[in-house]
Amino acid sequence: MTVRALPPWPRVAVVTVLAAVASIAVNAGLVWLATAFDPSLQHYSHFRLSDYGTLTAVGVVGAGTAWYVVTRTLDPPRRAFFRTAVVVMLVLWVPDGWLLLKHEPTRGVVFLMIMHLAVALITYNLLVFAAPVTDRGAVYATVPVRSNRAVTSDGDASIPVARVVWLSLMIGVCVEFAAGLFGMLYVPFNRPDGWLSHRGEAIYVLHALLGGLLGVGALAVVLYVFTRAPGRRVDRIAAVSGLVGVVVGALGGILCVDHPLRLLGMALMFLGGSVAFFGYLIPMIDEAPTVAGDAS
Repeated sequence: MTVRALPPWPRVAVVTVLAAVASIAVNAGLVWLATAFDPSLQHYSHFRLSDYGTLTAVGVVGAGTAWYVVTRTLDPPRRAFFRTAVVVMLVLWVPDGWLLLKHEPTRGVVFLMIMHLAVALITYNLLVFAAPVTDRGAVYATVPVRSNRAVTSDGDASIPVARVVWLSLMIGVCVEFAAGLFGMLYVPFNRPDGWLSHRGEAIYVLHALLGGLLGVGALAVVLYVFTRAPGRRVDRIAAVSGLVGVVVGALGGILCVDHPLRLLGMALMFLGGSVAFFGYLIPMIDEAPTVAGDAS
């Protein structure tokens, strides 16, 4: 049986904090550079420390959690984490592209894209190299690598959940995220407190309905993968990750009702959507081979 050395959670937590501090510091430097180059950007809303600092911290914590989970569920973990990081980076650039379409300051948006890239590079490299998975040495406790596919008592591999299920859930998360993003951009951020806004009421109702349907689907998949036998371990991880992401996103939506908590709520909605999306992506990028009768 293959054995690998995993980074303990305290080390991952410390590296995650360092990544968050480093990312915010670098972003602050980039904002200073942008405003020095173009003084008209000094009052650009997305350059406020409370804005990019909060979103950066939430995103880095999500990345640290993902690295801890991936190291214990997928083999090889670094390949899966790299692919996930690339997709996350592309997703982070989607709102920036929308800002360009809204004719926001081009230089400001370009610096936002650079800031997102900087956070991704800092976080990925710190987690992978400062809290690594190693093949030898006694620094970390060794843990056996288990196959992602469950095997029955007679040696037959379990049947995985159909890819169309995960793909449908990923599409649902994307549509829900797009509806939330459109509502966030269409309805003023400083709107009065309340569940609905007079401007964009239909968008909020649609967003809530899509979220409810997505929640039902996420819960149904969790019940399915945990009640059938045998089931793949990676399917259970994906189902739980997706449900957790949907719940976190729903909590963020609730926090958006009150103006003082609105920025945190938006950050949680983005984090929840990302967790759900990449949770459902896990079974689709998992390419670990099945080895029947793997000997220790």
